[in-house]
Amino acid sequence: MTSSRTTIGWQKILYRKQAFPDNYSGGDAQFLKELRKNVSVVHYDYKSAVYGCMNFLTHLDTLTMYFVLFLNILHSNWSPNILYTVFVSTIALYLFFCKFLAVVVANSKEHARTIVTLFLFAYAFTPVIRTLTTSISTDTIYSTSIITAILSCLFHDYGVKAPVVSYPTSVSSGLSSAIFLLSRLEEDTPTLLLLVIAFTLHAYGAEFRNRMFHVYPVASSLIFTVLSSFSVYCISSFSIELSVFWALLHVFILFVCPLILILKQTGKCTIHGPWDEAVPIKSIN
Repeated sequence: MTSSRTTIGWQKILYRKQAFPDNYSGGDAQFLKELRKNVSVVHYDYKSAVYGCMNFLTHLDTLTMYFVLFLNILHSNWSPNILYTVFVSTIALYLFFCKFLAVVVANSKEHARTIVTLFLFAYAFTPVIRTLTTSISTDTIYSTSIITAILSCLFHDYGVKAPVVSYPTSVSSGLSSAIFLLSRLEEDTPTLLLLVIAFTLHAYGAEFRNRMFHVYPVASSLIFTVLSSFSVYCISSFSIELSVFWALLHVFILFVCPLILILKQTGKCTIHGPWDEAVPIKSIN
């Protein structure tokens, strides 16, 4: 009975009435013929995996340097001129991003108006942010800031398409982490400058870094080397043991983790067949 039906001709469509049950898939021969393996599996080479880890570590080093900058401003270990230098450098990198790296350049007037509006709101609410958590203990503020920073890293965009990537969650968590820290400063000017730096870092840092690694991979590697070395040096001012751990963590993530990925990706095995959900094909026209 099945063979006679098959000779009539079965088509894998649902909008036409056919002499087959709804769960019919063409018979055993057709079922095994459409069996495919590792259709959507992406195989990475060691170089691309190292660049991906470098992208991840660059974000960690940037966040670490922000924490170091905050602690030194809080305890007056660094001159305020350092903060102004970092602020000017951040604005310069943002302008470089808008001019050379942005894929879509928006209306310059509207873009400038948005930036000015955000800056005025930050300036107006700086006294509120600085006294926002006066009644909360410092240990609670630091632990909450670290937790929200970790959340920002989990949802951050590292240039890989994944369901966990969420730009709003990453930006809001990163800004929350910065605001918790800034509530411990005693002056409005450093608070405002660090708030602007944090907003630029979390709102534009992912796209800036991803585009830099794509357009200028060699320059990005040099920047990563300098940034990671400087972060290890700055952490050593607080703890030698912590700086050694930070350096070893860089070596492990940058060289060992890609090697593990390359060795383990040979074991990938995904099976596709008639049971997969239908995916509409977009017309090129």
